[in-house]
Amino acid sequence: MTSLDIPPLCFITDPTSPEAMIDQSLAAAKGGAGWVQLRHKTLPDAEFADLARTLMTALERLGAKLVINDRVEVAIAVKAPVLHVGQSDGDPADIRRRIGPDMILGLSVETKDQLATIPPGVDYLGVGPIRATSSKPDHAAPIGLDGFAEIVSQTPLPCLAIGGITHHDAAAVKQSGGAGLAVISAISQAENMEAAGRELLYAWRDA
Repeated sequence: MTSLDIPPLCFITDPTSPEAMIDQSLAAAKGGAGWVQLRHKTLPDAEFADLARTLMTALERLGAKLVINDRVEVAIAVKAPVLHVGQSDGDPADIRRRIGPDMILGLSVETKDQLATIPPGVDYLGVGPIRATSSKPDHAAPIGLDGFAEIVSQTPLPCLAIGGITHHDAAAVKQSGGAGLAVISAISQAENMEAAGRELLYAWRDA
């Protein structure tokens, strides 16, 4: 894998937002999101891949990286810099073999018990949900900021907090050793998405 640089702000696209996913993504990147995760559970692979290619080029101009959510074959096809998978998306060790050594690989972790099954080859963790959120109705039980801090304390991997995160959480996440914030609705549902991203990033920097 190439050198790992976890940005303090990661944005995840929201199909329920009134704004198109590419507009959400570019606004988030302009507001300071270093990673933008393309997530859409029902979009066909071909359309998803086309959108990913377009978005990857646009994000590169803004100094941000595209993260592919779940779709291993699409990530390989478009040569995405980052892939993020969940607990039900396959064996991370097998996924690492399929994507090769250079793509950054992230894994969602919902409980501290899941730390015991993480194989070598995973580069960072998305930890949560911190609290209940309508952005992902089928989410696992919320772990709270205390649960996040406990997981961070038990793994050497960088951890992004996710699940109902707002700028008010930046200090607690940072002080617990978290690597950054991963957000959906805090940006996608904001009236000014770029400003919302900037507020999150400033809150992190000031924490």
